[in-house]
Amino acid sequence: MRTRFAGWSAEEIATALEQLERWRDRVLDDARIAAGETVADVGAGTGLLALGAVERVGPDGDVLALDISVDALEELRRNTTVPNISYLIARADILPLPDESVDAVLTRSVLIYVDDKAEAAREFQRVLRPGGRASLYEPINSRNLLLSQAVDFSPLGDLGDRLRAWNEAFYARTDDPMLNFDESDLERLFAGAGLADVRVELGTDEHRIPGERYLNQVGAPGRPTLLERWRQEFAAEEVERLAAFVAERTIPARFPYAFVAARKP
Repeated sequence: MRTRFAGWSAEEIATALEQLERWRDRVLDDARIAAGETVADVGAGTGLLALGAVERVGPDGDVLALDISVDALEELRRNTTVPNISYLIARADILPLPDESVDAVLTRSVLIYVDDKAEAAREFQRVLRPGGRASLYEPINSRNLLLSQAVDFSPLGDLGDRLRAWNEAFYARTDDPMLNFDESDLERLFAGAGLADVRVELGTDEHRIPGERYLNQVGAPGRPTLLERWRQEFAAEEVERLAAFVAERTIPARFPYAFVAARKP
């Protein structure tokens, strides 16, 4: 099974995990979780936020781990013995929770998979109690540094021109939930859902990635690699030329992200 860490060194993996811990702690801090509260981790996956929330609510609180993946929830359940986590199969835009039933809603890299982000924001608002908080982290992929901006493809002539055009058109797609929004959209959607004091803070994750890894890395579960995308768009000989051109380089990469926090009046 391919993972996002395939081909990474042990040092690189350790650095990435430390960064995930910092992001987790920031989301938890912005939620201002208190002992005894009920917290919903929407898109819990294998529990990065949920397990952190359990420590903060203490034995008298509850954490609801919601995800569309049964496998992810099963893995989370296998990896913890705490009694106050509940496991629910759910989508972010259809939460199986009563109105005003939780004190905080958390997410990390979840809305990028949701087509109707406005409905997800409304669902967060619906299930929060008055005074409840929403706190999330989302990649802002629409602001990524494009490969065609990071690398000069002009030595490839017409093929380089077509690669640049393809790269720009790919990022301009309005039907891809991972690409069709930015931080201003998140602020607008949460305010429009009736949440107050919406705060958005941008950050940027910068790397220099070996070309071979750039071609084959898995950016998100279920998404094709760059090389796989090229094979769908270009002739086999052209893919070979493009791959060889990129593989011999180190690629500068810039991945913006946003922390968003809000409260229910």
